[in-house]
Amino acid sequence: MIGTLDTYIEIQRPIVTENRLNEEETTWELVEPAWASKRLKNSNEGVTDDQLSSKSLYELKTHYLPDIKDSYRINIDGEYFNIIGHDSPFRSKTILTVELTSYERRV
Repeated sequence: MIGTLDTYIEIQRPIVTENRLNEEETTWELVEPAWASKRLKNSNEGVTDDQLSSKSLYELKTHYLPDIKDSYRINIDGEYFNIIGHDSPFRSKTILTVELTSYERRV
């Protein structure tokens, strides 16, 4: 795996608090920075009325991360990827399946 970890990622977790109006607000806290390999698994685009939407699934491989949760997200150069699955086979590495979506773009 050495030499293939060429993408810098930041793993972030949600912190939910309430504002003065008792409304929930979510901020994100850095859990751990890491280097990973990034591979596109699939992507698609669609149009509904005049709205263009896209969704891409990626696989990230990194060193073993024991405390990852699906509620976390990944920040790569200011783009936010939702974690939709993770696995750590033999505790030798962690494989994250992440999703990048973009909605509400005008056609």
